[in-house]
Amino acid sequence: MPEMPDLSEVPIFEHLDEDERAEFEELSEPVRFEAGQRILEEGGPEERLYVITSGTVEVYKSVLPGRRQLLATIEAPTVVGEMGLLTEPRAAASVEAMTMVEAHGVGRDRLLEMLDADSPAACKLVYEIGRTLAERMAATNETVAEVISRLENTAARGSEDIDVFRDQLIQEWSY
Repeated sequence: MPEMPDLSEVPIFEHLDEDERAEFEELSEPVRFEAGQRILEEGGPEERLYVITSGTVEVYKSVLPGRRQLLATIEAPTVVGEMGLLTEPRAAASVEAMTMVEAHGVGRDRLLEMLDADSPAACKLVYEIGRTLAERMAATNETVAEVISRLENTAARGSEDIDVFRDQLIQEWSY
């Protein structure tokens, strides 16, 4: 089974001390995903935070019926499933293994129990997740504003190719 990486190398865990990272290591369960296997399904339950220890995953979002758009390709070490810890536990996007992926999963319920117990480690983790999501949202807002500006400029010149801009908006979203 996959070996737990040094969590200090995983961005959302880097500000936790050794004892706090050890709390998460004790809760984690090793898991493997084959290339092509879905780790999270958009709209499906997001009940685990996965620390990806090796491999590459792609993040997709449904944009039209039967059409999905690649948002990001990310390599280990990283985490997926973090949004479900702070919001409704439904995946905002699909995550698919592009290569064989080794990971460690930590259940959402266990993390919420740690928060209820005022665990400093859980509080720091939630802070880091919130900070990461805020950075992503700021980048997305900037992209949306740029694409809307381009759309308005194109519309002023008489072009009505909104599909090009919709596709560009989705392609430029930051993850």
